[in-house]
Amino acid sequence: MNWDEDQGAGEWPNSYYFYLPRQCNHCSNPVCMTACPTGALHKTDDGLVLRDEETCMGDRFCMEACPYKKVYFNYERHVGQQCIGCFPRIEAGVAPACVRQCPGRAVFIGYLEDEDSPVHKLVREWKIALPLHAEAGTGPNVYYVPPLSPYRLNEDMSIDTETPRIPPEYLESLFGPSVHQALATLKSEMDSVREGGSSEMLKTLIAYKWQELLGPFTVDPATLTPGGNGHQGA
Repeated sequence: MNWDEDQGAGEWPNSYYFYLPRQCNHCSNPVCMTACPTGALHKTDDGLVLRDEETCMGDRFCMEACPYKKVYFNYERHVGQQCIGCFPRIEAGVAPACVRQCPGRAVFIGYLEDEDSPVHKLVREWKIALPLHAEAGTGPNVYYVPPLSPYRLNEDMSIDTETPRIPPEYLESLFGPSVHQALATLKSEMDSVREGGSSEMLKTLIAYKWQELLGPFTVDPATLTPGGNGHQGA
């Protein structure tokens, strides 16, 4: 969907590039829901923003209101659509497909109130996972660990060890001023490990055990009966 955004920035030899997967943020204050004139959008007990496509009239006010531009229009069905958070899986205790299938183990799911969860620690305790464009006031519930970058190269190709290649002001435009402290924390923990120390934070990010990504949604989808939420017999 974002093929036209799949490009880097900067100038050689200091070009830079990083992936920033974007989807519905399932906001705590979803302006798409407020903008919908038909009441087609609602928020579930799990915090997901879902749409009743039978009620949706395709007015597209939700598309205009969403600051993340993550509502798409289905011209065939004449309705708006967005990420549904894999809610049928959530209801069955299964983590969303993006969490279970990410080969880089880069996606976590969990509840911020669960103090033992990696999500709580990354967002609330270590403060290295940040929302995108929090200034929009929607209370987004998708968080990102901002990217570190290589140092810039000088004209003589020597390394400028003081200046990151990704402009800090650009990252601040995405994640707000807290991004600078988040990056400093990441660098500090990495330096500590290089000097022989240990870091619970880095072990969490590496996710040696993929089950740590799943939060409370640990059910194996292979154990579900076809067409239902029950488990197969032994």
